[in-house]
Amino acid sequence: MERADVQGLMLFAYKQHPRSRFYLLDFKDGQPREWLRRVLTDVTSGEEDRDGRYRFNLAFSARGLAALGLDEEDLDTFQREFVQGMAHPERSNVLGDRYSDDPARWQWGNDRTPVDAVAMLYARTDEELLERASDMERSFEKFGIARRIEDVALPEDGREHFGFADGLAQPYIRGSGRRRQPGDVKLATGELVLGYPNAYGLVTTVPSAKRRRGTREHPELLPGMERVSFGHNGTYLVLRKLAQDVAGFWGYCWDAAIAEGASDVAARAKLIAARMIGRWPNGVPLVEAPDAERAPVAGLNDFGFRERDPDGLKCPFGAHIRRANPRDMFGEDAKEGVHDANLHRVVRRGRAYGPKLRGDTPQVDDGVERGLYFVALNANLRRQFEFVQQTWINSCKFAGLSAERDPLVGKEAFDFDDQPVPRLFSVQARPVRQRYEGLPKVVQVKGGQYFFLPGLRALNFLCDGSD
Repeated sequence: MERADVQGLMLFAYKQHPRSRFYLLDFKDGQPREWLRRVLTDVTSGEEDRDGRYRFNLAFSARGLAALGLDEEDLDTFQREFVQGMAHPERSNVLGDRYSDDPARWQWGNDRTPVDAVAMLYARTDEELLERASDMERSFEKFGIARRIEDVALPEDGREHFGFADGLAQPYIRGSGRRRQPGDVKLATGELVLGYPNAYGLVTTVPSAKRRRGTREHPELLPGMERVSFGHNGTYLVLRKLAQDVAGFWGYCWDAAIAEGASDVAARAKLIAARMIGRWPNGVPLVEAPDAERAPVAGLNDFGFRERDPDGLKCPFGAHIRRANPRDMFGEDAKEGVHDANLHRVVRRGRAYGPKLRGDTPQVDDGVERGLYFVALNANLRRQFEFVQQTWINSCKFAGLSAERDPLVGKEAFDFDDQPVPRLFSVQARPVRQRYEGLPKVVQVKGGQYFFLPGLRALNFLCDGSD
């Protein structure tokens, strides 16, 4: 992998830079190419010193690339999902973004509030973030770039708003230079970075663009063509703003524990929540500790489901971690199951927004929005991100279940008369399963878009040309 040409976000989660600000940009009335020339030297590559004060990365929507000079012929070389955009009706149908998640209701990312680019600024402290953000925002003003500001961060306790350890089970990408941890699945470089062999042994398709004149270093020319390999060392970035109803989630778990007549309501509520997630709040998987939370040890991701829990008696089949990554569940044997599951993995770089509301006990909803800025990187939007959402997360027949979806992020269900269907979650048990009904919808899509994260030479290319 050419780490000096890829943007750093592809290789690092920037854990040393927990404070961050995302800018959602609108180029309509501005000078985007002039602005890009101004900030180009600030963009962080995959070879940057990890101890620096700031990190800065840039990604563009199809509309944003058009504003920077890519024409229809150029955009046709990108994946169809990207060109359509996340709010397109076809994409909404695949992702299940309907009813309360309909793009028409989003805060941004729809026709009413389009986004041309996302500029992601990371810093070590709030003070350093505000110092650099001040310079960045002056550049927006100078070149007429409209922006929406979203402050996000890595939680100090490492737990997302529902109270569970986050950022676990990340794949290891060949050539990334990152140290592989126990249980990390090794993925081919082309599963993340365009222009390299993927899990099928095929070099991933790379978007191209008409050759431009310029003084900067551009991507290489395609053999025998007057077009450059624009997408080489780039990837597709998924951005979704997901609001979390913490009070609703834990209120349901406590009410369920009380309805069951639990002698220790708090402990039972935590178990119910853990079964929905598939892990305890501290990250320990239920396949290791099915009945009570225990202290975490090394190798939290070094497990499979096929031998340890083939009947779902420890970790329910419909639990979030099983749906998001079935590991070795499917296929003729464990090896085939892992291989097939890994064809759909993504690299996650999400961050939380909004103030904490203590989880694990019933809380009164304070009316303040909080949640997750979900960020995923993948080389194939349809086969990776969209497949996981449609075939695993939202499938009502996942692993032989019936009329159930992911208890955490699964979509609302409606019958043929467009009437709501109660949300269900089953816990496998002997002699009979236990079923929870009427689960609240605790994750709401507030915005989203597909972006392209170019390599640094491709950013040079976008800077050159006439305005």
